[in-house]
Amino acid sequence: MRVGLATSLALLLSGVSGGALAAPTADPPRPMPSGAELPVTLGERISISTDAGVSGDAWNGVRVVSPAFVSDGTLRMNDRVLTAVVTVSCTAAPGSYEVRFGSPVGDENVSKIDRLWGSVRVAPAEAAEREACERRVAELPPVSQEEHWPEDSGWPATPWDVRSVRPGERMTASDGFAMASDGEVTLSSPAFTRSVVMHGAKLVSAVVQIRCDAQPGLYVVRWNEQGKSAKIWARYRVVDTAAPGCQDPVVTPRASAVRWSAPWLLGGAAALSAAGAVGYAYLRRRKASR
Repeated sequence: MRVGLATSLALLLSGVSGGALAAPTADPPRPMPSGAELPVTLGERISISTDAGVSGDAWNGVRVVSPAFVSDGTLRMNDRVLTAVVTVSCTAAPGSYEVRFGSPVGDENVSKIDRLWGSVRVAPAEAAEREACERRVAELPPVSQEEHWPEDSGWPATPWDVRSVRPGERMTASDGFAMASDGEVTLSSPAFTRSVVMHGAKLVSAVVQIRCDAQPGLYVVRWNEQGKSAKIWARYRVVDTAAPGCQDPVVTPRASAVRWSAPWLLGGAAALSAAGAVGYAYLRRRKASR
């Protein structure tokens, strides 16, 4: 009996402790199949997924829209599958609502997309249920913007193409869309061992290396182009710790910096020598006059 009580008490205490330290997690979104009418509740999160490259009106960045949603969703790449996550509005009236694909934001005039995916049916709800829904939705974590592109695609495919890398490892960063010229763009990031200059004719690229002491987390890469404002160009995630024996490369001064500093150093040395000679002659004259 005592053993049973002690065990129950220990489990209860551990559950309380764990609950106090652990952050609450939201339920996973409910999948919505194509062509279906899905019954939903207020504040519920649902996901829409389709294989990448199968349809001409479904690609990364395409919006998922419906009057029943709090806001539009966005199809994002997740290893060759495009997925959008949306939340049912707490103010949606009972009834059936279409769910459609729409053109990406800023691309409405370039390629018009208006594809029916399916519909959701919102159940009736009382005022108290809607108030409780508002509180639940306010506590939901934001929908992740991260994308996970296949390893065989160049990085970054988009600014949210988050690849995982260990401290000490290298990645090739490339861009063939910005039309930047050879040597005019420098990439910088807090976890890089150093800033790098991108080179190339039609496609500019550079090899970046992660510092051995970089801490796990999400990092941004800034695109610094001559004559333009810096911008966030890419993201990556540092995972795990560095391999044993990891060493950062020794940063040597650029040849141009050495060339520019050499005349200054020589001039400074000559000036010091001249000053020393004048001082020595002055002291000799003072001694001779005594």
